[in-house]
Amino acid sequence: MITREDCINKFVELGKLFTEENEELSACIRRTYVENNWLVEDNYWQAIREWKTKLTKDSLLSFVQEYTWSTSPKKVGIIMAGNIPMVGFHDLLCVLLSGHGANIKPSSDDKYVMLYIAKALANLGLEEEITVVERLDKIDAVIATGSNNSFRYFEHYFKHIPNLLRKNRKSLAILDGTETDEQLKDLADDVFQYFGLGCRNVSLLFLPKSLDITRVLDHFMQYAELSNHNKFANNYTYHKALLLMNTEQHLDTGFLLPKERLELNAPLACINYAFYESDTEIESFIQENESEMNKEDYEELIQENDTTEINENNKLKKEYRTRKKRRILRRRKQIR
Repeated sequence: MITREDCINKFVELGKLFTEENEELSACIRRTYVENNWLVEDNYWQAIREWKTKLTKDSLLSFVQEYTWSTSPKKVGIIMAGNIPMVGFHDLLCVLLSGHGANIKPSSDDKYVMLYIAKALANLGLEEEITVVERLDKIDAVIATGSNNSFRYFEHYFKHIPNLLRKNRKSLAILDGTETDEQLKDLADDVFQYFGLGCRNVSLLFLPKSLDITRVLDHFMQYAELSNHNKFANNYTYHKALLLMNTEQHLDTGFLLPKERLELNAPLACINYAFYESDTEIESFIQENESEMNKEDYEELIQENDTTEINENNKLKKEYRTRKKRRILRRRKQIR
């Protein structure tokens, strides 16, 4: 039976394959973009590079130190999403590093790189721990990520086994007016990275009345090149037309449509903002919308009669963006 140290070493070896000189991996990324234009090569390599920095022995040992290795391995099904690059990799990592086996079903929107990773890990000696499947049968637990609609089916289909089910979530940012230029630059990353398609992407800004929204938008202009992406530009044009036809007051940066509206969800190429006078207003909004919001902490999947199960925590949560010191509030019970 494989040990945790062996498993960690396999992921360290995997990290060494995450280079642009790896022709097979590069081909998978190019093929992914051809079939899904949202997963552009630059964004994919950004995710690859970030994971490469995490797949070191010291980092992985630190990651798993709070969790014990399971002595009774289970088969855990993983239904992966495909909204941003490699979004299902963290689930696979957690399952294997907790001592369990993984039956994975990659998303059709991002399958080639995940299939490459599964094959690479199998070649490194984890062939018995990883199985790529089209249908999840004979599993002991499941981690499933999808839309609000698919979430209902997940709840019904997997109600008989321990499960971690995720649906659509968005995030909000709370500013207090003291933010530095560097912090506002980082906020722009939180809004626009991966075209804003992730659950951690900010869709609502809470601003103090003393803060001029134009100062924030000036820092957002570093992402003006998004207007050159056909699909993003189509969303911008479509929602701009709707706002104009409905004579709704809004701002326009040429690629983003900010609107003063106290709503968590904003369409692609749009962002909502609201001014506040006290923290009480924000707290009330969070309480009313908590079920739709992203939460920093990961849930744990606890299986019956086993104290060591599938655990996700926030130590590797930076795979999608760099965080600086800023007052960004994320709340929700599940991720993605």
